[in-house]
Amino acid sequence: MFRGNAQHTGEYPASGAQLVGLAWRVQTSGDVTSSPTVADGTAYVGSGDGSLYAIVVRSGQVRWRESLGAAVSGSPAVSRGLVFATTRRGDIVGVDAKSGAVRWRFATKAPMPMPWGYESGDYFESSPAVTEGLVIFGSRDGHVYALDQSSGQRRWTAETTGQLWSSPAIASGRVYIGSADGYVYCVSLRDGSRRWRFATTGASLESSQFGFDRRTVESSPAVVNGIVYIGARDGFLYAIDADSGTLRWRFDHKTSWVVTSPAVANGVVYAGSSDNAFVQALDAKTGAELWRTRTGGIVWSSPALSGQTVYVGDGIGRLHALDARTGTERWLFRTGESVHSSPVVNDSLVIFGSADGGVYALRTTDGAATARGVFFDSTLSKATSTDDAALIMRYLRNRGYAVLDQAGLDAFLGAHKAGRSKSVVVFATDVIRHPENLRSYLDGGGTVVWPGIPPGIWPRDSATGARRGYGSIDRDAPRRITGVDHSSSSFDEHSARPTAAGIAFGMTRHRGAWGVDPRSVTSVLALDDWGNATSWVKQFIDKPGTGFIRVPAANLLAIYLLAEKEGG
Repeated sequence: MFRGNAQHTGEYPASGAQLVGLAWRVQTSGDVTSSPTVADGTAYVGSGDGSLYAIVVRSGQVRWRESLGAAVSGSPAVSRGLVFATTRRGDIVGVDAKSGAVRWRFATKAPMPMPWGYESGDYFESSPAVTEGLVIFGSRDGHVYALDQSSGQRRWTAETTGQLWSSPAIASGRVYIGSADGYVYCVSLRDGSRRWRFATTGASLESSQFGFDRRTVESSPAVVNGIVYIGARDGFLYAIDADSGTLRWRFDHKTSWVVTSPAVANGVVYAGSSDNAFVQALDAKTGAELWRTRTGGIVWSSPALSGQTVYVGDGIGRLHALDARTGTERWLFRTGESVHSSPVVNDSLVIFGSADGGVYALRTTDGAATARGVFFDSTLSKATSTDDAALIMRYLRNRGYAVLDQAGLDAFLGAHKAGRSKSVVVFATDVIRHPENLRSYLDGGGTVVWPGIPPGIWPRDSATGARRGYGSIDRDAPRRITGVDHSSSSFDEHSARPTAAGIAFGMTRHRGAWGVDPRSVTSVLALDDWGNATSWVKQFIDKPGTGFIRVPAANLLAIYLLAEKEGG
């Protein structure tokens, strides 16, 4: 379920400290703010396209997709062969985990009015928690519901005075949840009777006086060692006694929303800050700050703790991997849009969603980091045919790729041609001075991403930049490097449509030329109107993510994601 367990601690088994690359990506048709839930080798996640997806964790294959009729932005819960998901329509659905067939549906009442009416930041639904045969969730009608898991029949209802976007946490026979009225509620798991109600500072504030919401408790609680940890839009992170509802401590974020749900383990609380854009670690007993790391983007994603690594997304679209002891950034990965989804760790995979519609699985390792380079040599600018090579270079440099000139490229290819370590190089400058070195690199298990025209097929004059005559087209040059026959290729552009494999890497319809027989490549990413492959992968050794990859130069996200495919 959301945050890994009923207490919402956000702690997962240890993963690797280094990023290998992108294991797989599934493209949906809406924002993925839903946080995945992994059970029995399947990741269940919702999308703004109104569907619930079941994805095989090992391969990224979509096992099934079921339309629930409205956006699914909360995290599903899985128990006893059923998947439970709330929707924007205000209902909760029980779905068969194997087939995706809807077994039952429970509708709540109309949403309560919000205290101010202009609260904004409305991205999440309450995610259900499961325990003792019950499914428990909060509703925008102001009630906490407990339903029978098997039938969806109501067992009990608890009333609050505000909409519930927070997800309930369960511990020691009690249910804890935050409300838009500015209160944190504790009710009995047995019958929903209220045990206590804690007033945050926001409960006494009028949002209209500030011009932004300062009342809603959107964060979901984490309950550890008799303390409830929860954030609020009043700008505080709270530690509340789980038995009495009295304040233990609070940390001031200086009016910045604390939307994230804290992760708690080993006496440390990890939380994010919205507009102040940082992730912090606090002493769980005292609230003293242990470290703070700036992210550069708002943090609404909830941190996930895995061994000594903290994973968290930001509003710029990045997933950060931070050292849990110091907050030092180990690596980051950037998607196409904001990451408000909370990451889940399963073995070596970190799985999360993005507003670019993708569900991502990144593979980690405790071995050597993948070597990443982008070839860009300004002295060859007139010889290159890649559209805006400098833009490709800057895009990848901002994602941690080393910029290589000709000497740097030669050294990179030489250092990695034996395939002893994982590596990938993107040719923003599509000029080959030493084709034999590139072929040796590919034969050794390296990965090349090529956004330009096929290598060596129609060179430019290095002094003037002019194309040489049609008679200078060398259709055999790409074969010598890539092993792919281009003898029938043409420079004529045609409409090219991505295949399912291309769509998974963010490819869209584009204009493509120099198409090849799709049977001559390992994987086809896009086909033109004549059925030729204009974007493709040619694998050189039996190793996922390796080989020569041709991709449209205008699609920067696809270039990056294909380069990150298993990181070589």
